[in-house]
Amino acid sequence: MVEDSLRKPVNVRRFYESFLWKQNEFTNQDYKINYRVEGPKDGPPVLLVHGFGANINHFRFQFPALVNEGYRVYAIDLLGFGGSEKPSDANYSIDLFVQLLHDFVMDMDPNQKWIAAGNSIGGLCCLGLADKHHDYHDDSNNNNNNNNNNLVRAVVLFNTSGGMSSFRYDQIPWFARPIMWMVQNFVLKHPERGGKFFESFKTRENVESILMTTGVYGNTTNVDEELLEILLGPADDEGARDVFLKVFGGDPGRTPESYLARIDCPVLALWGEADPWTVIAMGEALGQHSEHFRLEKLPGAGHCPHDEAPELVHEIMLPWLRDIVHETSQQPSMKKNSTGVSL
Repeated sequence: MVEDSLRKPVNVRRFYESFLWKQNEFTNQDYKINYRVEGPKDGPPVLLVHGFGANINHFRFQFPALVNEGYRVYAIDLLGFGGSEKPSDANYSIDLFVQLLHDFVMDMDPNQKWIAAGNSIGGLCCLGLADKHHDYHDDSNNNNNNNNNNLVRAVVLFNTSGGMSSFRYDQIPWFARPIMWMVQNFVLKHPERGGKFFESFKTRENVESILMTTGVYGNTTNVDEELLEILLGPADDEGARDVFLKVFGGDPGRTPESYLARIDCPVLALWGEADPWTVIAMGEALGQHSEHFRLEKLPGAGHCPHDEAPELVHEIMLPWLRDIVHETSQQPSMKKNSTGVSL
């Protein structure tokens, strides 16, 4: 637990810039989306996408590291999270989030090649964004001059989820599947029971306990008051409960395997070996679906390696990105993972 000596009031800025996401096939109205941007305007753009229950401030260590390298760094709060609007009636899905990312980068800078980096469902959405160019490339009726065939030049995964929630039934042991089915159908989809579940889940004591004892943060060094405020701040917003229940209990949607089989940009996966939710075996198996996939195993880190072990993450990620952006390397190592096993 966080020591009493560290329990000092922490003010975390939640709201930055606002992007108006126009009504589209996934929404029935416009929504305000919260985002943060730093770095030189002419720098290569990087998009950071948070995981379930998190927000743009979960990249507290990546902003200074990437800006110092000269990147134009954007982070976005997905619809329903952080400082973005939280409509209770939206049909939340991976496809909705991917469309949001696509519309955002096309509005910010459609002429640049982007680097997309995400944690958990954010990583899955980044793969979806990279896959998006296939749909446009194959659409003979598309007359958009800003063809985004090369919209994403590279993807970085800080672990990734197997679906919109961090599990899929085919990844759960057979004996646990009835329990998860009951939770989804008799708790999450029941307004009263689901509401009580959310209220008990979002307490400071519970969130701190989850971070410290379940292995989600395998390395708990950075579990501090700032992190707790980052995660807990948006939980009291209007609509937060409904979003939590709809996303957590929703259809997992597309899988990372299905995206990797289609995209042709380099993918770097920085995977915490101690992650109890998306285990390292999942990361190892993903390499079978793309010759452009590189896996780096991070000892001791859990589900959020970018926040648990930022120095190690940056030590691997920043040189890799330099090679990608400046095209100074053909990356022969992309054929192997960190253990030297051919992928």
